[in-house]
Amino acid sequence: MDEIPVQYYQTVVAIQLAVTGALLFQIRFFDSAHTITGRHAWRRLAVAVVLGSTLFGCLYSIRHGSGPAAAAAVTAGLALSIVPILLRVLPPLASGARGGGHEGPREVTILALALYAVATAAIVVTLNR
Repeated sequence: MDEIPVQYYQTVVAIQLAVTGALLFQIRFFDSAHTITGRHAWRRLAVAVVLGSTLFGCLYSIRHGSGPAAAAAVTAGLALSIVPILLRVLPPLASGARGGGHEGPREVTILALALYAVATAAIVVTLNR
């Protein structure tokens, strides 16, 4: 299978638009009273680059009919763009963030992120076969 169907890229675009909306809401992008500085500006730029490159990679692939390498790249971009949402939903990694100092939730977060990485890698490997 040399060519990935256009529907795959259309699905990635639809999911990416939903993720983008959730991220913009999460970081209060449209709140005029919320200002950003230093590290937060670089994080926002990095997230914007990942979101934009994934979206435009999909559009390019739809137009030019790219193969498995492009599908793997946009899948990795989509998976990377979901990580900030996962970090927000899962228990915090910092030990002092909860105030209690117990290690249970931290291990759950690390395990969940590891399983997410393995699932993403499995999808990318499947696309390249």
